[in-house]
Amino acid sequence: SERRRRRHSTTVASSSSSKSDDESSFTSSSGYTLYGSQGSRSPLVDWYLHEKQIPFEAKDPHDVSNPHPFGQVPALRQNEDDVEVFESGAILLYLADACGELADAKAKSNAYSWVLWANASLDPICFKEDANGRVIDTGIKNDTKGMRRLDDVLSKREWLSGDAFGVADVAVAAYLLYVPQFFQGVSFKRWPNVAKFMGRCCSRESYAKAFGPRVQSYLIGELMKDVGNE
Repeated sequence: SERRRRRHSTTVASSSSSKSDDESSFTSSSGYTLYGSQGSRSPLVDWYLHEKQIPFEAKDPHDVSNPHPFGQVPALRQNEDDVEVFESGAILLYLADACGELADAKAKSNAYSWVLWANASLDPICFKEDANGRVIDTGIKNDTKGMRRLDDVLSKREWLSGDAFGVADVAVAAYLLYVPQFFQGVSFKRWPNVAKFMGRCCSRESYAKAFGPRVQSYLIGELMKDVGNE
C-alpha cells in the first residue's frame, strides 16, 4: 500500500514556457489531476510531471473525485481521455509513454524493468514493515545484494534511463531519497556510485519543486557526507 508520511495542501502546478518536442503537446487542456499528499508516494509523480513540464492540478487524497479503487494515493485522472491510473509505478509509466519518452522498444523495456524493480525489489530493501504494514526500519543499514548490484550498474552509467535523465531515474531515486529523510544518519557510503546518483537526482530543479527546497538542501548535505571528496 502507498505510505502516508506527511500531508500537504492542495496546489496547482503549471508548465514553464520552455518545452521540448516531447512535452510540447501538453497544455492545460490535457486535464491531468493528481491525487496525493506530501506524506505519500505521490511527490515522486509530481517530480516527473515537473521534469517533463506537464501541467497538472493537485488534489487532496480525500477528494470525492479520487479514482483510486482503494481510496489511496497517488492516483491520476486525465479528464480529456477519461483515463484513470493508480499506483505510482503505473502512473510514471503511463506518463512516460504519453509524453514520448518511451519511443521505441529499447526505451520501453528499460523503463518497465527499472520502474517495476523499484516497486517490487527496492522498496522492500528501503523500508522494512511489520505485519500491519507499518514501516519500522530500513534495510539500507545493512549490505544487500540488490544495492551492491545497483552500485555496480551506476559505476558504468550516469542515468538508468539511458543517455539522459528519465522515468527510470525518478522511480529508483525517489525510493532511495526517502530513506535519509525518514531514517536520519543512515549512510550510503558503502555504495558510492549510488550516493552520487542520488545527489545528481535530488539536485535537479524538478525535485525541489516536488519535495521542497528544504528537503533538497538537507539531502544534498547528507549525500555530500557520503561521497566525501570524490
